Amino acid sequence: MKLLTVTVLSSLALLSANSQASNNNYVYSNTEYCQLAGGNITAAHLDAYSRKLGFTPTAQECRTLTAATAENNATAVQQDVRKLLKEALKGSALRPSAALSHKLQAMSEQERELALQNLWG
Repeated sequence: MKLLTVTVLSSLALLSANSQASNNNYVYSNTEYCQLAGGNITAAHLDAYSRKLGFTPTAQECRTLTAATAENNATAVQQDVRKLLKEALKGSALRPSAALSHKLQAMSEQERELALQNLWG
């Protein structure tokens, strides 16, 4: 009986430790901290996030990270527009002008889709 009790308790302890470890799989990043800090978030939430992160990024680090993220997003949008234009004009002798590419990049995603549908059906 003692052996059964010890076995059951040790099994429960192992299962509890495994479930606790599976809850801690979230990856905290300074980029996400800076995005949260730039939004409408409470100071208590930011403090909790910085404790989980292990440090508090400085304002300069946040500006640098935010600028780099914005630059990466702009590059991704530019590549998406080029890809859409390339697919739309596949096999065609028509080539879009640089001005058209820049106008499409400035549009939101929904506006861009609507404009491309209007241009090429």
